[in-house]
Amino acid sequence: MSRRKIILDVDTGHDDAIAIMMAAASPDIELVALTVTAGNQTLPKTLRNTLNLCSALGIRTPVYPGMTRPILCDLEPAPLIHGESGFDGPVFESCDRTPESVHASSLIVSTVMASPPDEITVVAVGPLSNIAMAIRLEPAIAPRLREIVLMGGSAGAGNVTPSAEFNIHADPEAASIVFGSGARITMIGLDVTTRVQLDVSRLAQLGSLPGRAAPIFVASMRQYTAACMKYAGECPAMHDPCCIAYLLDPGMFGFRRCAVEIELAGTCTRGRTVVDLSGITGKAANTSVALSVCADRFWPLLENALLHYH
Repeated sequence: MSRRKIILDVDTGHDDAIAIMMAAASPDIELVALTVTAGNQTLPKTLRNTLNLCSALGIRTPVYPGMTRPILCDLEPAPLIHGESGFDGPVFESCDRTPESVHASSLIVSTVMASPPDEITVVAVGPLSNIAMAIRLEPAIAPRLREIVLMGGSAGAGNVTPSAEFNIHADPEAASIVFGSGARITMIGLDVTTRVQLDVSRLAQLGSLPGRAAPIFVASMRQYTAACMKYAGECPAMHDPCCIAYLLDPGMFGFRRCAVEIELAGTCTRGRTVVDLSGITGKAANTSVALSVCADRFWPLLENALLHYH
């Protein structure tokens, strides 16, 4: 079976880094490009974090800088969770990687248009700014994509407001463009990602693994755990890595086809993914929404990825 070709769009913080590790390690994935956007932190920081991680682990995938801000609103990063660097914890002594000169959105367009239909999957684990800009530059990419797999949204409550999840809330206009594009969309949102939590005992077990990745993982997850316990009172969720887990083991998730729209104007609900679970609107379903997960199937995937980096 041929490897699945993906473009992984990141705003590299703690859980983005795990998604990168898992994607680059998998023999079933061909990581065509890493595209970077502002989100967890400013673009210079998320770009530096991506390059540092790739350098430390020997990941040679080209890295493309993208949007420095959301399409219309101001950037509101998340230093309380990811720190001032966007990836507090790991220390990188040197970096042998440099970014490509092509803008991430242009790279997405050129790659998709030069590839056969249904060959490229875009996996978006940050705000959807780069993806939306690519669709605005060339709307024809939407039906040519095999799939857009995104970490974002929720059929229930949010995590940055009572209604909205961080990635969608960070750039709701971009999300509206993507969900309205006609692309095949798989939404891996808070309904499932919050059920895949890294507890202290599992962190210790994974941290004892040999290789280059485990120390970076531990340093990152200690910071992530402390922040999540302080501000949310719970162990950290493996939000972004769940998108890679879906590619590797889609059966671990249960989905429902739904119409999903993005709230742009609500005073208290801006950035909400309005998921029509009951079909009450009569609108055509545009998204496969993950609503259940077998969390135990995630951890062997992560362990295998960490062991890949000798």
